[in-house]
Amino acid sequence: MNAVIIDTNGILGLLLDDIPQQADKVEQLIKKSKRDQRKIIIPEAVVFEINFILNKYYKVQKKEIIEKLKSLLATSYFFVESKDIFSQALLHYDANNISLVDCFLIAKAKLGNAELFTFDKKLQKLK
Repeated sequence: MNAVIIDTNGILGLLLDDIPQQADKVEQLIKKSKRDQRKIIIPEAVVFEINFILNKYYKVQKKEIIEKLKSLLATSYFFVESKDIFSQALLHYDANNISLVDCFLIAKAKLGNAELFTFDKKLQKLK
């Protein structure tokens, strides 16, 4: 296998280091993946779930969540699905009081040269 998909708990273990044994295992995975030249894939759904869990359960401030997500996007050994879209989405997320999902839709439409159809009034103003 030339890739491994990491789940939300794995990334949270690394970001929070609240369960040292789990963080150590993720760090071992990273080292092994670098050595074996295997991609570590972070699916789109995991990024959204990280945002949700950090916000709702850990009460992490939005600015800090954005910084953590930006660090994931910038890390060379992680392959984040839709990385370019998330990079743009985080700019919208930082500047506006709307969900990361809505920001992702705005960025996806813009980068994909597509129209965004929505009934959401806030989203209509920003698109």
